[in-house]
Amino acid sequence: MKLLVQFVRILVAITFIFSGFVKMIDPIGTKIKMLEYFSEDVLNVTFLSPYTLEISIFLILLEFGLGIWLLLGYKPKFTLKALLILILFFLFLTGYSAIFNKVTDCGCFGDAVKLTNWETFYKNIILLLLILFLNWQQAYIKPVFSKSLTSVIAYSMVLLSLFLMIYTVRHL
Repeated sequence: MKLLVQFVRILVAITFIFSGFVKMIDPIGTKIKMLEYFSEDVLNVTFLSPYTLEISIFLILLEFGLGIWLLLGYKPKFTLKALLILILFFLFLTGYSAIFNKVTDCGCFGDAVKLTNWETFYKNIILLLLILFLNWQQAYIKPVFSKSLTSVIAYSMVLLSLFLMIYTVRHL
């Protein structure tokens, strides 16, 4: 069981890291996608439109950071609960998109990987099941390094990704 948990942990972590990273190098693209979701035709939350860049950066940081934290085995209880909430949010969005076909490309992997709405929805169901499994078996998830080194790496990666996004927004 321990080996299976480690395999699933790494698979889920890499998925979130990759997804966050491809959006991190183009946060403006994520902002544009968020504007599409916030529009009157889709979720009708246009009052959030002025904050789409900030919301996009937050979601990218969350996705990338939680992937890094899971890979490192950092704060597994918190990380897994946060991933569960995040995947439920993504599942809602992709389910809505699949059923009503309002947003034709979720932008889940930026421009790197294009999936249909239903492919994205099924991917999120699989991720949900994997995250539920990890929550159930979280006792097997331990920090890869010492707690202090893991903390330094975990927070440093989040800060570096924030600085990368700020740089790309200002210079691209």
